[in-house]
Amino acid sequence: MSDHVVRMDVSGMDELIQSFEDLARRYPDKAGDLLRKDGRSLRKEIVKKARDLTDTPRQSKMSLGKVGSYGISPVKGYGANQYVEITAKSPHFHLVEHGHELVSHSGNHIGFVPGKHYLEQATKEFTNDMPNHVSKMVDELLKEEGLT
Repeated sequence: MSDHVVRMDVSGMDELIQSFEDLARRYPDKAGDLLRKDGRSLRKEIVKKARDLTDTPRQSKMSLGKVGSYGISPVKGYGANQYVEITAKSPHFHLVEHGHELVSHSGNHIGFVPGKHYLEQATKEFTNDMPNHVSKMVDELLKEEGLT
């Protein structure tokens, strides 16, 4: 049996390692940018659903059919655990979203008004698009780093 020795010189590994390190450093910023962008898009979808599913007049200061009635938090968390929160500023949001008991001024139970669940619907629909958004962001980041 003879021993064979194979020698291989690999060049460019330092540059490749540096590119991966740069990619890892830039990912949180890119993910945060995507979350802010998608948060604004989701807020628009929530408003659209509110307009479609309720008879909310837009003239009201606290109308659920206005973009300004929903706030988007700054990006929270770090790395892969980043998120934004969308909050409703209108004090009656939870009544419309989840439903409520209808009670007369004398305290008698009249019935139940079912919730519209427009936030829930918009969020479910938007959640289906998120993997594509993240994939596109990662592809752009890889391209920017010259890794594709």
